[in-house]
Order: sequence, then structure tokens, then C-alpha cells
Amino acid sequence: MLYLTWAHRTGWPQDGLIGYASMQSAVDDGYLVIARELHATVAPVGYAWAKVFETEASSGLWQSDGSHPTIKGTYLAACVFYATVFRQSPNGLAYHAGLPKHEASELQAIASNVALDVSRFRQ
Repeated sequence: MLYLTWAHRTGWPQDGLIGYASMQSAVDDGYLVIARELHATVAPVGYAWAKVFETEASSGLWQSDGSHPTIKGTYLAACVFYATVFRQSPNGLAYHAGLPKHEASELQAIASNVALDVSRFRQ
């Protein structure tokens, strides 16, 4: 299983990846190519982060360094792994990592929708 991670909040300008979307696209493409070559499953954490970022630009997923995850970002990643490994939705899980219940529920739903898209991420 490959861990398709998230991009830096501001991209990687020194390597020509200007902005989050540009870097996320490059990360996604790279992991999916390798996964196809290896016939590996992908835990699409970066896709889930992109979904959150689409709806709330100040998503609170990154720490102040723009690279490492906050508790919210870590929780979303964990929910994606749960859905990918167990092939079932994390919706309704009682553990919320200290996040408000409504926020944890939203992240569980996003993780479920992204990770259980079998056609894209399972080999």
C-alpha cells in the first residue's frame, strides 16, 4: 500500500510547483503511476486533503510550517487509512482525536467518499 500524501500548503516553488494545487497534482500523478506499475493499493490521503481544501481554503490541515499536519490533518489521514485498509467507512467512529464531533464526522465522510472510490485507488 502506498501513502499518497498531501502537498505543501504553498507548493514547492523552487521546483516549479507554484501553489498547493500544482504540487498536489504532481504528487497524485507520481503515486498513481507507481501504484499501477507495482499493482499496489493507494491510501489517497492527498485526495482527501484536496477535498477539504476545495471547500475551505483556510482548512486548518497544516501546521504553521505549511508542511506538517495538524491534529485535524492527522485525523483525516487516519480516517483515509481506516477506509483503505478495512474497506469500510469510518463514518460513525467514536474516536475524534479531540476534534468537535461535527468536524470529525465531516472528515470521516470525506475520507469515506475518497478512499472507497475503488476504481481509482485499488489495483
